[in-house]
Amino acid sequence: MLRHISKRQDYLSFKESGKEKLSASDLLRLESGKYKSASNKMDSLEPERAEELLLSCYSQVTGRPANDPTIYIRSFLLMLHMSYTSVDEWISAARSDILLQYLVGTWEIPPVACHYDFINRITGADPHLNELYPKSKNFREVKAQIKAAKLKKGEKWENFDDDDTQKLKKKYWDDASCDSERWTLVLERLFDLLAVRPSYDRFVYEEDELILSGDGSALHIHSSPHGHHVENPPDDQHTHRYTAPDADLGWDSHEGVVYLGFTLYTLSLHLKSPATDLPKFIAQRTASQHDSLTTITATAHMLDVNPLLLAKYMCFDSASDAAHIHQFLRHRGAIPIIDWNPRHTDPENPYAKHPIKNSLKDADGNLLEHLNEKGVPVCACGIEMIRDGYDTSKMATKYRCPFVMGRIESCPFSSQCTDSSYGRVIKTYDRTDYKLFGPVPHGSDEWKEIYKNRTCTERINNRILNDYNVQNLTCRNGSKHFFFSIMAEINIHLDAWQKVAA
Repeated sequence: MLRHISKRQDYLSFKESGKEKLSASDLLRLESGKYKSASNKMDSLEPERAEELLLSCYSQVTGRPANDPTIYIRSFLLMLHMSYTSVDEWISAARSDILLQYLVGTWEIPPVACHYDFINRITGADPHLNELYPKSKNFREVKAQIKAAKLKKGEKWENFDDDDTQKLKKKYWDDASCDSERWTLVLERLFDLLAVRPSYDRFVYEEDELILSGDGSALHIHSSPHGHHVENPPDDQHTHRYTAPDADLGWDSHEGVVYLGFTLYTLSLHLKSPATDLPKFIAQRTASQHDSLTTITATAHMLDVNPLLLAKYMCFDSASDAAHIHQFLRHRGAIPIIDWNPRHTDPENPYAKHPIKNSLKDADGNLLEHLNEKGVPVCACGIEMIRDGYDTSKMATKYRCPFVMGRIESCPFSSQCTDSSYGRVIKTYDRTDYKLFGPVPHGSDEWKEIYKNRTCTERINNRILNDYNVQNLTCRNGSKHFFFSIMAEINIHLDAWQKVAA
């Protein structure tokens, strides 16, 4: 039973009155290194922002009184901040160190079991590790598929097709209401309330600055894909127990290895002033799921949790180069800045398949105008036409005659291409091919400048996995890994707040 949670001011009052319990050496530690930054981070946390969400996870009328959930939140944040990878080791250290108790906000640190109960309560996922599964749980089949693909380091495993992205596009075309019962929702909302929205209040986002970038990263877990054979199983099919039954095998293109685990997929923002990277959303999928499938799902879930995160531009690497992804993002109001996958794109001129309508023709009926490899119309005299703006309402880019625009001094076709003094105009419409046509031409200087932001999500993934040690955790199942990934992302926001305050 839980009827209220403590607020930021309650925590600050606890620290003010509890300081007298600290020894001189504790006070010295408090003013140095990780302890000082930890204290500042916990001071800035506002748990009351998530009060309604947290209360919804408890009964308000029955059951024994529950511990204040803000204690667990600060405890887990501090655990990652202090570089612990084991809940047992962290609780043991916190219970024997009065300074850590002071930072958590209680002199009685709840036991390990209570910490795990809190994770299960927030995720709604209590792993049933006693359940039995078939031998290798089809891992051999997945491994054979990866081996058959003959992948090399740096190459993506393309284990999806166009129908897969099309189904997801249709599923999330308008919203993510079909996933309103997903187990990750409480954690997604907790992250949004405690980190994303406070950061939105602290930092001013210019419209052109709101560029979100997405990318996946392999999360290796320390478990055996083969499981453990049990004696006297109930049947011949279900014979093995697994410590990570919800994980599977995938291909880590960065390391060039097959691995057991999950894929962490983050959508992040780079701020120019102050120069910092902020995660805005995180999704966790099985290791075998391709990033192109997660791109649509993660974007839909992010907007479901916080519509304010609709970005002007969204950057992705070539793994997300699929026509349905381009179409989905445009429909949801974002301009995709996606690197082309050479496997899916004509290396010479992908625009050649789209002839210009009403093109001038020679005496033999051959078209005299075409789109070059940059998507720019080339007029009958062989000169690129001049880009003259973008029509947002019609989603079309306008190009005008180079002779009328003063680019060339004369043109042999000037008398036959048009009678208008405005000169010949050709428009390319985005709906023709959302991948090839858009307000920002692929490979242009503007495109390259925006695409530079994509590295921010790689840095965020690195911080989650390495700086906050999520890839070294001793837990196994997916719900716990996702919980700690959320805690790592909240820490990253708290770090940014301290950077500004310094």
